[in-house]
Amino acid sequence: MKVTVSKILKTVGESLDFEVEGNLSLSDIYPDVREFLSPVKVKGTVTSQKDGFLVKGAGSVSVMMLCCRCLKPVPTEVHFELEELFALTGKEQEKETETFSGDTICLDQVVERSILTALPMKVLCEDNCKGLCPQCGKDLNEGPCGCTVSNIDPRFEGLRALFQLDKEV
Repeated sequence: MKVTVSKILKTVGESLDFEVEGNLSLSDIYPDVREFLSPVKVKGTVTSQKDGFLVKGAGSVSVMMLCCRCLKPVPTEVHFELEELFALTGKEQEKETETFSGDTICLDQVVERSILTALPMKVLCEDNCKGLCPQCGKDLNEGPCGCTVSNIDPRFEGLRALFQLDKEV
């Protein structure tokens, strides 16, 4: 995803609107994303400043993630904002900035970071998802599994012997 800034390269204060679209590949940077369902779309403005080019914009992408309880695939829409200062390679900068050369700014890394920070921490297929049985792994949304689940903390198992129902304490 590249933005050509040749029209505003030498004029401080000028702005340029842009709209770009591109595909991202799955990598280790997105551990919870199983698939990108749509191209990434970004709309924004590049403004020429004394110390570089300020890129502000917003974007969206559809991804496939897994429900954190039952592991069913869940399509998720991710909306993100970006704001980054870019400077020409070789120019000394006081602030930490991204760099570019020529008259084209590549937004790929900035967009990847923005998507990563906008991804939801947990995704549910339904608000009342029951998840998987911890013993047999059956999807409890489809019905009970028949396993006996003990909700007793194993650290207190020794105390249970003291309070058995059929014995006197």
